[in-house]
Amino acid sequence: MKKKKNEEQNLKAAPPYKNHVTLVGYLGDQPEQRNGHAVVSLATKTSWKPKDADKWEERTEWHRIIAWGQLAEAVKPLAKGDHVLVEGELRSNEYEATVDVVGGGSAVVNRRTWEIRARSVRKLVHKKKEQAKAKA
Repeated sequence: MKKKKNEEQNLKAAPPYKNHVTLVGYLGDQPEQRNGHAVVSLATKTSWKPKDADKWEERTEWHRIIAWGQLAEAVKPLAKGDHVLVEGELRSNEYEATVDVVGGGSAVVNRRTWEIRARSVRKLVHKKKEQAKAKA
């Protein structure tokens, strides 16, 4: 009985909150440097083959990545097409926007955008490409 009680005491509870995102994909463009931060456009892709079809389907998602401070400086050398791993947290922003209404006029609507606040950005290198460069 003592052993079971000790095991229960050693179990740790999950944290009450966790906001962690890990993405691996390709840059859609060179990072855009702004006042103290950089904006990075990252593409990820999901592929699947429906049971009733012979052809693969795919969906590309575009993610807005924001890097601040030293990390913003570190992403400067990255270029369009670079393969990267991004870790960070998901953030949302809400703002009011004026949109045109069909038939004339305009309306103010609330908009919500989502972005990843980067904690780290790492450039990934494919072994085959690296070996090919070494042989050349």
